[in-house]
Amino acid sequence: MALIRGFIASSLDGRVADAGGGVEWLAPFRKVDPGYGAFIDDVGTVVMGRRTYDLIPSLGTGWPYAGKRGFVVTSRRGDPVQRGVRFWREGLPDLIERLRDLDDGDAWVVGGAGLLAAFAEAGALDRLSLLIAPVLLGEGLRLFPERAGAPRGLVLRGTASLAMGVVRLDYELPPLRAGRGRGRTAGSQGVAEV
Repeated sequence: MALIRGFIASSLDGRVADAGGGVEWLAPFRKVDPGYGAFIDDVGTVVMGRRTYDLIPSLGTGWPYAGKRGFVVTSRRGDPVQRGVRFWREGLPDLIERLRDLDDGDAWVVGGAGLLAAFAEAGALDRLSLLIAPVLLGEGLRLFPERAGAPRGLVLRGTASLAMGVVRLDYELPPLRAGRGRGRTAGSQGVAEV
């Protein structure tokens, strides 16, 4: 069974993109090694929203997930141009079930922030590696949108102080309490509810 994971960078004030939706503010930190190589080796599938998928060509790096299965969550028509990528229009619960059935590596919810939050709200995000850059953007796209409901606790599993003041926080997300989301059942993987 695949774990569903997040690996994302944020400003210190919790923004993943600037007011224009760009990520150029991350450029000074590109030489920082966040442990991405070890992370991506465990990933068999990438999942992203349509805006993230459409943004990739503008980065000038080509398709960065060669050899990985890809799902693009979208309601818009069209077909993906990358080999091994499928546009997913069947809804998040069915995608979560599909990802859980995979046995060739973990699934990485690449972005955007809204999709990552939707996986967390559904109780389907198992792990989150958060890279915090020492920048205050002041405005822009928040890592997690404001939400209603009970607070959601995470369990810190590791920290790393990286170059240029970047910090990596590795969290495990405990199962949701009964009746919330479609995530793992309570007590799975020996994690207590928070």
